[in-house]
Amino acid sequence: MYYSKEVRSPIDHAFDLAMLHEMEEMIPMTADERKNLRSWVYSGHNPEKNPWHYMDHDAWELNFLGAYRRYNGYELQYRFVTID
Repeated sequence: MYYSKEVRSPIDHAFDLAMLHEMEEMIPMTADERKNLRSWVYSGHNPEKNPWHYMDHDAWELNFLGAYRRYNGYELQYRFVTID
């Protein structure tokens, strides 16, 4: 996907790149998800925002990866299991 360039300050962009690297280390993702996330951040956008303005059930904006998964028709469903 091609994302329009957003003009941000160099400090904000450096912070976004650091967040990108942290997300790549911590969150399992496919090669396609990684490529699109990098494209989004390298074009000057915050990885905690998304171009579709998708929200979660509490009306908080999803990060790019969560919104990308929803946009493409799949998303991880987490269930918490308690062991008694």
